[in-house]
Amino acid sequence: MIYLKKFELLDKEDWSGYPFHVFLQKKFNYIEFEPITIFYGSNGSGKSTLLNIITETINRDKQTINRKNKLVKTEYFDEYINNCQFYLENDIPLGSKMIGSEDIFQNILLKREENQERNRQREVLQGQYKQYKYNPIDYTSLETLSFSVETRKKTQSKFIKSRVEENAREFSNGQTALEFFDKELKEKGLYLMDEPENSLAPKFQIELIQLILELSRFFNCQFIIATHSPFLLSIPEAKIYDLDAIPVITKQWYELENMKVYYEFFKQNKDKFNR
Repeated sequence: MIYLKKFELLDKEDWSGYPFHVFLQKKFNYIEFEPITIFYGSNGSGKSTLLNIITETINRDKQTINRKNKLVKTEYFDEYINNCQFYLENDIPLGSKMIGSEDIFQNILLKREENQERNRQREVLQGQYKQYKYNPIDYTSLETLSFSVETRKKTQSKFIKSRVEENAREFSNGQTALEFFDKELKEKGLYLMDEPENSLAPKFQIELIQLILELSRFFNCQFIIATHSPFLLSIPEAKIYDLDAIPVITKQWYELENMKVYYEFFKQNKDKFNR
């Protein structure tokens, strides 16, 4: 499914506002999208900036791309996006999202904080249980009376479970990140994803690829991804823009410079894998 078909970046030779002049230097001002489009490039090549430009330009006219974290803009940003244009093939669904790498890290930290708070509550309840169970019944208030009666009817574990939710299952960072994507990516949506491989081990990146492919092929989703992960770059049929090239051009994943470096490294060490 294609929602966003084309995008035109500001093309003014006298534009000097950083970082947007980067795209002028790369002679890059026109993008055509496929169901899965990837922006590849080294750090500082403009991948994340490009996702933010696309997101905010669309939201300039249609408030349809949700993002968890508000973008911190430079003084030139609004002027820049006012000169960009986009063209739709289909209306963008309301559930569409921009997912940044910071969203993944925040989700991991939130899970940890939730579990820490529940553990703290359990410690408090353990003290209350012993206080009310092994002392005379407290008639001071209905609450203390209720505690005194309940502790005499329940074991400590049942008393605590009735008041505190179970901890969220303890996962590795990679498992938590993959669970995050499984929850956030729904059918029928345009998803812009900034380096989603962060916190994902290779095996989890491969699982994320399968999720992306299924949603793209069978559930009417379109993906625009900024990455330098060799796994995500190898997604079948993905259209890849090489932001390290001048001018920016599309390439196959195995034509990218970093992929050639990986290839040469493993080729030189292949004997170590054949033991």
